[in-house]
Amino acid sequence: MTRTEPADFVDRYGRKITYLRVSITERCNFRCVYCMPAEGIGHIASREYLSYDEIAELVTIFAAQGVTSVRITGGEPLVRANVAELVAKIRAIRGIERIAMTTNGFLLDRYAQDLKDAGLDSLNISLDTLDAARFTEITRVGELGRVLKGIDAAQKAGFKSIKLNAVIVAGFNEDEMLSLVQFATERGVIMRFIEFMPIGDTVWANDLSTSKDAPIRQGKLGYCVPAKTMRAEIGKHYRLEADPKRYGNGPARYWRLHGPNTPPEGQAFGIIAAVTECFCDQCNRVRLTARGGLRACLADDDEIDLRAPLRTHADPVARREDIEARVHEALFGKKERHAFDIEGGSVTTKNMTAIGG
Repeated sequence: MTRTEPADFVDRYGRKITYLRVSITERCNFRCVYCMPAEGIGHIASREYLSYDEIAELVTIFAAQGVTSVRITGGEPLVRANVAELVAKIRAIRGIERIAMTTNGFLLDRYAQDLKDAGLDSLNISLDTLDAARFTEITRVGELGRVLKGIDAAQKAGFKSIKLNAVIVAGFNEDEMLSLVQFATERGVIMRFIEFMPIGDTVWANDLSTSKDAPIRQGKLGYCVPAKTMRAEIGKHYRLEADPKRYGNGPARYWRLHGPNTPPEGQAFGIIAAVTECFCDQCNRVRLTARGGLRACLADDDEIDLRAPLRTHADPVARREDIEARVHEALFGKKERHAFDIEGGSVTTKNMTAIGG
């Protein structure tokens, strides 16, 4: 198979893939109710996961075909040892322009500076609530104060971009939208709201599909607070100005907020509306799971195994050709749009921690 030029890394709907999300572990030190079952995921042998060298080899292949941005995810990526080593390996790959990480922030006070020194450009930090009791409820085991220290450490380290992500859940934290925006604005970081997605075998996803009497169920959208509702609530306190700038490579739409404590040019604010305002026509990404499965879509359980050719081909040319063929198979199978079925519950059998959030 002839090596494909970067311009050819386009799916059958004309969408160019430039963004690779790489999960490095399914483990997490939290048990968030929308992401993982209360009992966790059980033991997974380390050999099941791609090594850092294997990840770097795959990223090199993707970079040669036009991928310029890599996001490291999990699980919680910082529970895996020596993550800065992986960042440095990816930083050295020709063609990779941006390296980001999504984290729950619990270990950031320990690792923020090492990650920055290794070449990490930006961080997305999960922060669903500013109420300590609620934080423990949604994470089951988390400690809000430690995450706030992690945010402070990230700012001190001087990352190019820091975003705070909150999954807005009907009946749980929708009353905190304003306080979350104010918290981010005061610190000069970007607040982003995410619509709840019913994915996997979690408490809330199961409630949506099996219980008509879930205590905080709201109509056909279940726990999902629509993006238009989020904008309306923030619009009561700030003037929203559409912002054409993209702060990263993901699917969020952005606005500039003008109001209390905002800079003269306004404060960036984003919403990821995966359910009610589908953005699939602009999708630019694929996902690599911690076990080497390539997923063309978050909501589609089809995976192409990239771990097998990494470990079965001794010849590097044959290995690369096999991997490239599999990557293009996955790309050809990428659907035109996802099919989140809120009434019926989850559209994927895997939990978010196994997919790479």
